[in-house]
Amino acid sequence: MAAHPVAGSVERLATGMAFTEGPCWLAEHGKIIFTDIPANAIMEWSEAGGLSVWCDNSHFSIGLTRDQDGQILSCEHSTRALTRLAVTADGACGARTVLASGIGEHVLNSTNDVICSSTGAILFTDPPFGVRAEGGELHGYQQAMELPGCFVLAVGDTPISPRTVIDGIYRPNGLCLSPDERVLFVSDSSETHHKVIAFDFSAGGVASNGRDFAVMPVGVPDGMRVDVEGRLWVGGGDGVYVYAPDGTQVAHVPVPEMVTNLEFGGADMCDVYITAVSSLYRVRAVLPGGRRMVPSV
Repeated sequence: MAAHPVAGSVERLATGMAFTEGPCWLAEHGKIIFTDIPANAIMEWSEAGGLSVWCDNSHFSIGLTRDQDGQILSCEHSTRALTRLAVTADGACGARTVLASGIGEHVLNSTNDVICSSTGAILFTDPPFGVRAEGGELHGYQQAMELPGCFVLAVGDTPISPRTVIDGIYRPNGLCLSPDERVLFVSDSSETHHKVIAFDFSAGGVASNGRDFAVMPVGVPDGMRVDVEGRLWVGGGDGVYVYAPDGTQVAHVPVPEMVTNLEFGGADMCDVYITAVSSLYRVRAVLPGGRRMVPSV
Protein backbone atom coordinates (compact mmCIF):
# COMPACT_ATOMS: atom_id res chain seq x y z
CA MET A 1 0.00 0.00 0.00
CA ALA A 2 1.28 3.45 -0.95
CA ALA A 3 2.82 5.34 1.99
CA HIS A 4 0.75 8.52 1.59
CA PRO A 5 -2.35 8.82 -0.60
CA VAL A 6 -2.15 12.55 -1.45
CA ALA A 7 0.18 13.86 -4.17
CA GLY A 8 -0.35 17.62 -4.11
CA SER A 9 -2.03 20.61 -2.53
CA VAL A 10 -5.68 21.61 -2.67
CA GLU A 11 -6.74 24.10 -5.38
CA ARG A 12 -10.04 25.95 -5.61
CA LEU A 13 -11.66 25.60 -9.04
CA ALA A 14 -14.89 27.57 -8.59
CA THR A 15 -16.75 29.41 -5.84
CA GLY A 16 -19.75 31.63 -5.14
CA MET A 17 -22.34 28.87 -4.79
CA ALA A 18 -24.80 28.36 -1.92
CA PHE A 19 -24.33 24.72 -0.82
CA THR A 20 -22.60 22.20 -3.09
CA GLU A 21 -22.87 18.41 -3.03
CA GLY A 22 -22.95 15.29 -5.20
CA PRO A 23 -19.85 15.49 -7.46
CA CYS A 24 -20.05 13.03 -10.36
CA TRP A 25 -17.38 12.57 -13.06
CA LEU A 26 -18.47 12.37 -16.72
CA ALA A 27 -15.32 10.83 -18.18
CA GLU A 28 -16.37 10.80 -21.82
CA HIS A 29 -17.12 14.53 -21.65
CA GLY A 30 -14.17 15.51 -19.46
CA LYS A 31 -16.25 17.32 -16.85
CA ILE A 32 -17.47 17.10 -13.29
CA ILE A 33 -21.09 17.79 -12.44
CA PHE A 34 -22.30 18.58 -8.91
CA THR A 35 -25.34 20.01 -7.16
CA ASP A 36 -25.94 23.47 -5.72
CA ILE A 37 -28.92 22.56 -3.57
CA PRO A 38 -30.48 25.95 -2.65
CA ALA A 39 -29.98 27.16 -6.24
CA ASN A 40 -32.05 24.19 -7.50
CA ALA A 41 -29.31 23.47 -10.02
CA ILE A 42 -26.79 20.88 -11.12
CA MET A 43 -23.59 22.65 -12.10
CA GLU A 44 -20.76 21.50 -14.36
CA TRP A 45 -17.07 22.37 -14.46
CA SER A 46 -14.37 21.51 -16.98
CA GLU A 47 -10.88 22.76 -17.79
CA ALA A 48 -12.08 24.03 -21.14
CA GLY A 49 -15.43 25.55 -20.17
CA GLY A 50 -15.06 26.53 -16.53
CA LEU A 51 -18.25 26.71 -14.45
CA SER A 52 -21.75 26.60 -15.96
CA VAL A 53 -25.23 25.19 -15.29
CA TRP A 54 -25.87 21.58 -16.37
CA CYS A 55 -29.50 21.42 -15.16
CA ASP A 56 -31.47 24.50 -14.12
CA ASN A 57 -34.34 22.64 -12.41
CA SER A 58 -32.86 19.77 -10.41
CA HIS A 59 -35.73 19.49 -7.90
CA PHE A 60 -33.21 20.56 -5.26
CA SER A 61 -31.09 17.48 -5.88
CA ILE A 62 -28.22 16.55 -3.58
CA GLY A 63 -26.44 13.22 -4.22
CA LEU A 64 -25.51 12.08 -7.74
CA THR A 65 -23.88 9.02 -9.29
CA ARG A 66 -23.91 7.09 -12.57
CA ASP A 67 -25.71 3.85 -13.29
CA GLN A 68 -24.40 0.98 -15.43
CA ASP A 69 -25.51 2.75 -18.60
CA GLY A 70 -23.77 6.00 -17.68
CA GLN A 71 -26.97 7.86 -16.85
CA ILE A 72 -27.18 10.10 -13.78
CA LEU A 73 -28.94 8.95 -10.63
CA SER A 74 -30.20 11.94 -8.67
CA CYS A 75 -31.47 12.23 -5.09
CA GLU A 76 -34.10 14.98 -5.05
CA HIS A 77 -35.08 16.92 -1.93
CA SER A 78 -38.24 18.70 -3.06
CA THR A 79 -39.84 15.58 -4.58
CA ARG A 80 -38.35 13.23 -1.96
CA ALA A 81 -37.59 10.85 -4.85
CA LEU A 82 -34.70 9.09 -6.57
CA THR A 83 -34.61 9.74 -10.30
CA ARG A 84 -32.56 8.94 -13.40
CA LEU A 85 -31.42 11.77 -15.67
CA ALA A 86 -30.33 10.85 -19.18
CA VAL A 87 -26.99 12.14 -20.44
CA THR A 88 -27.32 13.17 -24.09
CA ALA A 89 -24.70 12.50 -26.75
CA ASP A 90 -23.25 15.98 -26.27
CA GLY A 91 -23.11 15.64 -22.48
CA ALA A 92 -26.21 17.67 -21.65
CA CYS A 93 -29.03 16.78 -19.24
CA GLY A 94 -31.83 14.77 -20.85
CA ALA A 95 -35.05 13.06 -19.83
CA ARG A 96 -35.97 12.38 -16.19
CA THR A 97 -37.40 9.07 -14.88
CA VAL A 98 -38.57 8.35 -11.32
CA LEU A 99 -37.00 5.20 -9.82
CA ALA A 100 -38.16 5.43 -6.20
CA SER A 101 -40.75 7.70 -4.60
CA GLY A 102 -42.18 5.87 -1.60
CA ILE A 103 -42.73 2.65 0.28
CA GLY A 104 -46.26 1.62 -0.52
CA GLU A 105 -48.55 4.58 0.17
CA HIS A 106 -45.96 6.45 2.24
CA VAL A 107 -43.56 8.88 0.57
CA LEU A 108 -39.85 8.63 1.22
CA ASN A 109 -38.16 10.88 3.77
CA SER A 110 -35.58 12.75 1.71
CA THR A 111 -33.29 10.81 -0.62
CA ASN A 112 -29.70 11.86 0.00
CA ASP A 113 -26.92 9.73 -1.50
CA VAL A 114 -26.86 6.92 -4.07
CA ILE A 115 -24.50 4.29 -5.45
CA CYS A 116 -24.70 1.66 -8.18
CA SER A 117 -22.96 -1.72 -7.93
CA SER A 118 -21.27 -3.57 -10.77
CA THR A 119 -24.36 -5.79 -11.02
CA GLY A 120 -26.60 -2.76 -11.51
CA ALA A 121 -28.08 -2.73 -8.00
CA ILE A 122 -28.93 0.83 -6.93
CA LEU A 123 -28.71 1.68 -3.22
CA PHE A 124 -29.67 4.99 -1.65
CA THR A 125 -29.99 6.61 1.78
CA ASP A 126 -33.17 8.27 3.03
CA PRO A 127 -32.60 10.52 6.07
CA PRO A 128 -34.94 13.43 6.94
CA PHE A 129 -32.49 16.26 6.17
CA GLY A 130 -34.56 17.65 3.31
CA VAL A 131 -37.94 17.58 5.03
CA ARG A 132 -37.39 19.11 8.44
CA ALA A 133 -34.94 21.56 9.94
CA GLU A 134 -33.34 19.87 12.91
CA GLY A 135 -30.85 22.18 14.55
CA GLY A 136 -31.01 24.80 11.83
CA GLU A 137 -30.23 22.89 8.64
CA LEU A 138 -30.36 25.06 5.56
CA HIS A 139 -32.55 22.82 3.46
CA GLY A 140 -35.50 21.79 5.62
CA TYR A 141 -38.97 22.01 4.11
CA GLN A 142 -40.93 21.39 7.32
CA GLN A 143 -42.83 18.43 5.93
CA ALA A 144 -43.80 15.45 8.03
CA MET A 145 -41.94 12.16 7.85
CA GLU A 146 -44.31 9.38 6.82
CA LEU A 147 -41.91 6.48 7.44
CA PRO A 148 -41.12 5.13 10.92
CA GLY A 149 -37.36 5.62 10.52
CA CYS A 150 -34.43 6.23 8.20
CA PHE A 151 -33.14 3.49 5.92
CA VAL A 152 -30.65 2.39 3.33
CA LEU A 153 -32.82 1.17 0.45
CA ALA A 154 -32.38 -0.66 -2.84
CA VAL A 155 -34.41 0.31 -5.90
CA GLY A 156 -37.20 -2.19 -6.55
CA ASP A 157 -39.33 -3.17 -9.53
CA THR A 158 -41.60 -0.14 -9.10
CA PRO A 159 -41.07 3.35 -7.61
CA ILE A 160 -43.07 2.37 -4.51
CA SER A 161 -41.37 -0.97 -3.82
CA PRO A 162 -37.77 -0.31 -2.73
CA ARG A 163 -36.18 -2.98 -0.55
CA THR A 164 -34.82 -2.19 2.90
CA VAL A 165 -31.11 -3.02 3.10
CA ILE A 166 -30.27 -1.44 6.49
CA ASP A 167 -32.70 -0.09 9.08
CA GLY A 168 -30.60 0.52 12.19
CA ILE A 169 -28.67 3.72 11.43
CA TYR A 170 -29.92 6.94 13.03
CA ARG A 171 -29.11 9.31 10.12
CA PRO A 172 -27.74 7.35 7.13
CA ASN A 173 -26.07 9.69 4.67
CA GLY A 174 -23.02 8.89 2.51
CA LEU A 175 -22.66 5.51 0.81
CA CYS A 176 -19.68 3.70 -0.66
CA LEU A 177 -18.69 0.17 -1.70
CA SER A 178 -15.19 -1.25 -1.38
CA PRO A 179 -13.41 -2.01 -4.68
CA ASP A 180 -14.39 -5.69 -4.45
CA GLU A 181 -17.92 -4.71 -3.32
CA ARG A 182 -17.72 -6.98 -0.29
CA VAL A 183 -17.94 -4.09 2.18
CA LEU A 184 -20.61 -1.39 2.26
CA PHE A 185 -19.76 1.83 4.10
CA VAL A 186 -22.51 4.12 5.44
CA SER A 187 -21.93 7.43 7.19
CA ASP A 188 -24.13 8.30 10.16
CA SER A 189 -24.17 12.09 9.83
CA SER A 190 -25.53 13.11 13.19
CA GLU A 191 -24.10 14.91 16.19
CA THR A 192 -25.23 11.85 18.17
CA HIS A 193 -22.90 9.44 16.36
CA HIS A 194 -20.79 11.17 13.61
CA LYS A 195 -19.20 7.91 12.45
CA VAL A 196 -18.77 5.59 9.46
CA ILE A 197 -20.22 2.11 9.79
CA ALA A 198 -18.99 -0.86 7.73
CA PHE A 199 -21.15 -3.84 6.72
CA ASP A 200 -20.37 -7.11 5.02
CA PHE A 201 -22.17 -6.97 1.68
CA SER A 202 -23.15 -10.08 -0.25
CA ALA A 203 -23.55 -10.53 -4.00
CA GLY A 204 -27.27 -10.82 -3.34
CA GLY A 205 -27.40 -7.34 -1.84
CA VAL A 206 -27.64 -8.33 1.84
CA ALA A 207 -25.82 -6.19 4.43
CA SER A 208 -24.73 -7.83 7.69
CA ASN A 209 -22.24 -7.63 10.55
CA GLY A 210 -22.42 -3.86 11.03
CA ARG A 211 -19.46 -2.45 12.96
CA ASP A 212 -18.01 0.98 13.66
CA PHE A 213 -15.28 1.76 11.12
CA ALA A 214 -14.19 5.32 11.91
CA VAL A 215 -15.31 8.32 13.96
CA MET A 216 -15.08 11.72 12.26
CA PRO A 217 -12.71 13.92 14.31
CA VAL A 218 -14.27 17.24 13.19
CA GLY A 219 -17.90 17.63 12.15
CA VAL A 220 -19.82 14.68 10.74
CA PRO A 221 -18.86 12.21 8.00
CA ASP A 222 -20.61 12.85 4.71
CA GLY A 223 -19.86 11.64 1.16
CA MET A 224 -17.23 8.95 0.59
CA ARG A 225 -15.14 7.28 -2.15
CA VAL A 226 -12.50 4.54 -2.26
CA ASP A 227 -9.19 4.36 -4.11
CA VAL A 228 -7.87 1.22 -5.83
CA GLU A 229 -6.17 0.01 -2.63
CA GLY A 230 -9.43 0.19 -0.69
CA ARG A 231 -8.70 3.30 1.35
CA LEU A 232 -11.82 5.23 2.22
CA TRP A 233 -11.81 8.99 1.53
CA VAL A 234 -14.46 10.72 3.68
CA GLY A 235 -15.69 14.33 3.69
CA GLY A 236 -15.61 15.95 7.13
CA GLY A 237 -15.95 19.25 8.92
CA ASP A 238 -12.46 20.56 8.11
CA GLY A 239 -11.40 18.58 5.06
CA VAL A 240 -11.08 15.07 3.71
CA TYR A 241 -10.02 12.18 5.96
CA VAL A 242 -8.46 9.06 4.46
CA TYR A 243 -8.69 5.69 6.22
CA ALA A 244 -6.91 2.39 5.53
CA PRO A 245 -9.12 -0.68 5.03
CA ASP A 246 -8.67 -1.53 8.72
CA GLY A 247 -10.04 1.88 9.80
CA THR A 248 -6.68 3.49 10.65
CA GLN A 249 -6.53 7.16 9.65
CA VAL A 250 -3.67 7.62 7.18
CA ALA A 251 -4.18 11.19 5.94
CA HIS A 252 -6.07 14.44 6.42
CA VAL A 253 -6.49 16.89 3.54
CA PRO A 254 -7.35 20.31 5.03
CA VAL A 255 -10.01 22.26 3.12
CA PRO A 256 -11.07 25.80 4.18
CA GLU A 257 -14.78 24.90 4.10
CA MET A 258 -16.82 21.95 5.37
CA VAL A 259 -16.53 19.10 2.88
CA THR A 260 -19.80 17.53 1.77
CA ASN A 261 -18.60 15.00 -0.82
CA LEU A 262 -15.84 14.02 -3.23
CA GLU A 263 -15.27 12.17 -6.49
CA PHE A 264 -12.30 10.67 -8.33
CA GLY A 265 -11.94 11.88 -11.92
CA GLY A 266 -9.54 13.21 -14.52
CA ALA A 267 -7.86 11.32 -17.35
CA ASP A 268 -6.06 9.00 -14.93
CA MET A 269 -8.79 9.03 -12.23
CA CYS A 270 -6.32 10.55 -9.76
CA ASP A 271 -7.97 13.97 -9.55
CA VAL A 272 -10.13 14.18 -6.41
CA TYR A 273 -12.92 16.73 -6.85
CA ILE A 274 -14.23 18.08 -3.55
CA THR A 275 -17.53 19.86 -2.93
CA ALA A 276 -17.33 22.13 0.13
CA VAL A 277 -20.29 24.44 0.81
CA SER A 278 -19.69 27.38 -1.58
CA SER A 279 -16.83 25.98 -3.62
CA LEU A 280 -15.44 23.19 -5.79
CA TYR A 281 -11.88 22.10 -4.99
CA ARG A 282 -9.43 19.57 -6.42
CA VAL A 283 -6.44 17.67 -5.09
CA ARG A 284 -4.22 15.02 -6.68
CA ALA A 285 -4.20 11.48 -5.32
CA VAL A 286 -1.28 9.08 -5.69
CA LEU A 287 -3.55 6.29 -6.89
CA PRO A 288 -6.82 6.34 -8.86
CA GLY A 289 -10.32 5.81 -7.60
CA GLY A 290 -11.24 2.22 -6.99
CA ARG A 291 -14.64 2.08 -8.73
CA ARG A 292 -15.29 3.46 -12.20
CA MET A 293 -18.81 3.45 -13.61
CA VAL A 294 -19.24 2.99 -17.35
CA PRO A 295 -18.93 4.48 -19.86
CA SER A 296 -15.25 5.38 -19.57
CA VAL A 297 -12.68 6.77 -21.98
